[in-house]
Amino acid sequence: MDRTRHLSYLKVMVFDNFAKGKKAQWFISDKLKHSFSYTPDAGKATALLGNTDHAYNQVWHLPVDPKTLTGKEFIDMAAKAFGVAPDYMILKRWMVQMAGLFIGDIKESVEMLYQSENDYLFDSSKFNKTFDFKTTSYQDGLAEVAKSYL
Repeated sequence: MDRTRHLSYLKVMVFDNFAKGKKAQWFISDKLKHSFSYTPDAGKATALLGNTDHAYNQVWHLPVDPKTLTGKEFIDMAAKAFGVAPDYMILKRWMVQMAGLFIGDIKESVEMLYQSENDYLFDSSKFNKTFDFKTTSYQDGLAEVAKSYL
């Protein structure tokens, strides 16, 4: 897996840091719940939707584990998958904005901070039922991500 071209929030702030034995970083609050899609699931789902005529003109949420996690729970689970302590720091909005002045990858994240200021939840039950799709759990997805760093 070529991780150098993928700059998602989780990759840069959590996975890369844990892989290097560093503290993870989390935006705004670790107490809020957030839905994340496992990229291979999202790719398969997008292909299914694009190749299904009856899917047009409807609202769909791509697959997400129905067990929503807080930032702390996600970090704890990721740390376990990487075999490290769940050490992390919270980056407040002003910190992200300040870092964005000097770090391009962080600057790109500032406009997306609204996703970290409240619970950010999706329900993919319609998709899962329609396509008989089994969503990858956070635990299984994080285990695969951690293996990709070996």
